[in-house]
Amino acid sequence: METREIRRGELYWLVADDEGGSIPPIVHPHLVLQEDVFNRSRLPTVIVCALTTNLRRASEPGNVLLGEGEGDLPRRSVVVVSQLSAAPRARFDRRIGALTQARVDQVLAGLRLQQASFFGGR
Repeated sequence: METREIRRGELYWLVADDEGGSIPPIVHPHLVLQEDVFNRSRLPTVIVCALTTNLRRASEPGNVLLGEGEGDLPRRSVVVVSQLSAAPRARFDRRIGALTQARVDQVLAGLRLQQASFFGGR
């Protein structure tokens, strides 16, 4: 991965953690959601949200549909707010681009919706 600082709202290709043997590593796009104060820290992981090109997932509550070229994505994609994970920094490959703050806010609103449904609005 590049040595540049990782920032909230950026999109990266992340290498799948199930790679091994002679199978070429598979990369998938992810959105960085972790606050920049933590991104600058020595924490070994970064909170990210997975993307998919399965556009049917856009109809799921909280998910956000992104247009082709948005954030420099090569295809229309969906941010799947239920696929939040802590990714080791070593899995980060190339930077794709970055979303606008308005789009990041939309994803964060989707996460709040997910949390509210899980915790029953508490």
